[in-house]
Amino acid sequence: MSEVPLEDGERVGRYLVIRDVDGRRHAIGAGAVQAVTEVDNGAMLVMPGGKLLEVPWSMERVLAWLDGRP
Repeated sequence: MSEVPLEDGERVGRYLVIRDVDGRRHAIGAGAVQAVTEVDNGAMLVMPGGKLLEVPWSMERVLAWLDGRP
């Protein structure tokens, strides 16, 4: 059985799949994002514990994904 690759912005249960600027995929709880900040080449997500996750997507796109919109 072949697995279908997960796409950025895809929801899997309570998780949102998103790729950071280094190409690593993360499955984050959408409710765990404490803030989203616009940066030069995308957006920065502030996660619990002060962890920063820089993504190559616009702030508007990231907010739509977090809200559950395609």
